[in-house]
Amino acid sequence: MGHLLALLVAALPEVNLSLLRPASGSDGLLGVEGARPPTDSSEPLQLQVGLDFGYKPIRIGLDGVSHESRSGGWVQLAAPLNGYASIFAQLPITLGQWQSGSVAQVAGAPTPSFGFSVGDIRAGVRHGFLRGPIDLAGQLSVEVASGAHQSLTDDQRLVVEGLVAVARRRGQLELIGNAFLRFRPPHDVGTAKLGNEIGLRGGAAWWLSTRSRAYAELELQSSLRDLSQQSFPIEWRIGATLCATSVIAADLAGGTRLDDGLGAPSLRGVVALRYAPSLCTPPKRDTGPEPGLKELVAQIAKERAEREKEEQEKRIPKLLGPSESAAREALIRSEAADLLPASEGQAASRATTYGEEESRDSDGDGVPDAIDNCPFVKGPADNAGCPRAEKQIVSIRENRIDILDKVYFAPAKTLIHPRSTRLLNQIARVLKNHPEVVRIDVQGHTDSTGRIATNLALSQARAEAVVGALIRRGVAANRMVAHGFGPNQPIATNSTRQGREKNRRVEFRVIRRRVAGEVTDVGP
Repeated sequence: MGHLLALLVAALPEVNLSLLRPASGSDGLLGVEGARPPTDSSEPLQLQVGLDFGYKPIRIGLDGVSHESRSGGWVQLAAPLNGYASIFAQLPITLGQWQSGSVAQVAGAPTPSFGFSVGDIRAGVRHGFLRGPIDLAGQLSVEVASGAHQSLTDDQRLVVEGLVAVARRRGQLELIGNAFLRFRPPHDVGTAKLGNEIGLRGGAAWWLSTRSRAYAELELQSSLRDLSQQSFPIEWRIGATLCATSVIAADLAGGTRLDDGLGAPSLRGVVALRYAPSLCTPPKRDTGPEPGLKELVAQIAKERAEREKEEQEKRIPKLLGPSESAAREALIRSEAADLLPASEGQAASRATTYGEEESRDSDGDGVPDAIDNCPFVKGPADNAGCPRAEKQIVSIRENRIDILDKVYFAPAKTLIHPRSTRLLNQIARVLKNHPEVVRIDVQGHTDSTGRIATNLALSQARAEAVVGALIRRGVAANRMVAHGFGPNQPIATNSTRQGREKNRRVEFRVIRRRVAGEVTDVGP
């Protein structure tokens, strides 16, 4: 019988049966790895020390060897490498391990026990791939054969594990999931055939405050050599984390098995202390728009502010008259009246200058420069002051540039049709010949066919395309702005094809001019 007992003791497991492998960073729970590796250089180190007590972690049949209880723990260090990755190292320890077996008890021999020992050192690297709203990280770790024999934390050979972690936090609720594949040497423990393993872990945490949380975990794994019940341990745990200071946190957790798989105890209790400033003083989470969307929102807000500013400038009291000449005369009188209190002579001088500008005819063809498309080349008035060799389809006015043709585009696109080349060339030449036109508003319009939002976007894009074409023809970019009005400003009915054709147009409005040496806004 003594010989039988010696064989039994010698057959105790030479395999790591520890189901709980503590999470390697403060972004995780107790055993579930987080998906935000510590990457803050201001927190160079995380430290964790834990104690783990398990009651009946192993039961091998009714008449075989069982472990009544085991107490142990771990020491762990983690540190950031860069803005995306971190490294960690864990040292599991055994404080006491008590075994029992029916054969030993019958023989009257003492129950085998183990005192203090260390397990297989575990080290690895973690890398974050996504940060918010869903966090994604990967982990690669190795376990070096450094543990004491039959301590339930040694595999006697190198073990490699690859793990993927996913996390999502919404308000106070945080959900974390792990999937892993572990390559380990084959072992037979009783009838269970252990070896390479796959496993899943899942956890949910409810943050009671920024410094405390309650959580629940579920962990399961299975040997790829044997899908029996003993090689498929399942364990659940509940626990809580409380920050005692701004850098020290304590964990208290407990759990039990859901089946008779090896390594899942009938009862487990865990106490741990962490040095983890990022856990107890977490950074403020960005609840604003996602990256990329923020830039778009800022751009839209900027364009809206510019548009509102221009609209406010246009709301300045306008000088209206029955004709362009009456409007110009009213402008002269108004400006003279504004200047009279300071200097009547200066006002008169400005009025004289303005009058001279309006009547100036540089080429002596009888067409004033203000409305002459070719102010330095003689031409008849019915051809806008240009030689008859080139028929003019553009005429400049006080507050607009009239066109006798239209800008043609490819259907539903922003590509300008080649037939509009002549028109754009003349518009560019008129703008270059009239530097007193400080800024124009290129306005795009569509008919009512289709969605309003689509038409607004199309009209804006077409107006911008015309601005780009004029820039390529030598007109300064700061002299033009583009606005799309979609179907909101029709000039004809949209119920007929001819009306829709008229509504699809581009207009050129003068919104700022230089008068008597000063820049002033021009009304519609």
